[in-house]
Amino acid sequence: MGEGGLFVYDRDMLARTAQSLLDIERPADLAVRYAAKANPHPEIVSLFDSIGLQFDASSAYEAERLLGYGVEGEKISLSSQVLRPTAALRHDILDKGVLPVATSLRQIMILGNLAAGEIAVRINPGVGYGHNNRTNVGGPSSSFGIWHEELPAVLDYARRGDQVINRLHTHIGSGAEPNVWRSVIQKSLAIVEQLPDVTTLDIGGGYKIARMPGETSTDMNEVCGVFAEELDQFARWTGRDIGLEIEPGTHLVANAGTLLGRIEEVVETDKYKFLKLNVGMNAILRPSLYGAQHPIEVLNDSTEQEDYVVVGPCCESGDILTPAPGDPEGILPRILNKAEVDDYVAIGGAGAYCASMSANRYNDIPEATEIVV
Repeated sequence: MGEGGLFVYDRDMLARTAQSLLDIERPADLAVRYAAKANPHPEIVSLFDSIGLQFDASSAYEAERLLGYGVEGEKISLSSQVLRPTAALRHDILDKGVLPVATSLRQIMILGNLAAGEIAVRINPGVGYGHNNRTNVGGPSSSFGIWHEELPAVLDYARRGDQVINRLHTHIGSGAEPNVWRSVIQKSLAIVEQLPDVTTLDIGGGYKIARMPGETSTDMNEVCGVFAEELDQFARWTGRDIGLEIEPGTHLVANAGTLLGRIEEVVETDKYKFLKLNVGMNAILRPSLYGAQHPIEVLNDSTEQEDYVVVGPCCESGDILTPAPGDPEGILPRILNKAEVDDYVAIGGAGAYCASMSANRYNDIPEATEIVV
């Protein structure tokens, strides 16, 4: 194990989860796009590509990475917060078949000037879901997408650029309950109804998985059944058959990854006993950002247990791996095997949004190594 820790990804679990989504029967024309920002490891990308997944890129740089890994451009949807009107965007990305999504009115003009004849638009439907504000990507407090009240301007900009809007992209946040997803697709289809050339709805991701005991995972078969019901009803009302795309990231890779670290120090105050690891923000930011909960296990044979606060190696008070749930400023000790320096620690649920969004420049802590087994 390297000095910055070790991510271990389970290839068989990755393949099984991907195949389970491809095997969903309803809707019959469901397309599964892997949200590459969750974990762009080349072996994971290649595995999903070989199984038959398509891909979502959240920046032009991500799209270039996917193309560099051998993914065909027609399999990549590009939905970026920022989009610069450069020759490279046209020649290196759009001309290779990558499907562009305009996330602002300005981007509609940019894509029109780059001769992108068919485009998607990302619309903020005015509502969002998530276990906290940082995972909510819809509604008035979110900058993602074009505000839904600007749909007349969307159509006008597309007309002026001689563009056809054939796909709608929405992404509201995260949740597990089917009734939440029914509301999401109903709101999305109400927008589709106002865009006459749309033939495909990309409803985004946010399909919750259970990392910790007591948490609930999204039942994808049940949710996709809800989607199918709403699409069938929409077709009966409007005469329009709309294809559906989903963008799972966390659902595909989170529980297929484990982060291994080593205990460097055991220290205490009059309130807490701390385990200081060689891994923290350099490899996993989710607890510090969201108060996210990850299972943690001290890998020894001790028959005794103690309450510990687990922290990383960074000179930063927020480098805490055991925050209170949903509260990155709170601390909640964990009951773990009695630990000693040089014991190893396993942090579960680390396959998604860990290596890909780590603070690996902070304090020059070494970057964690990644392997697929």
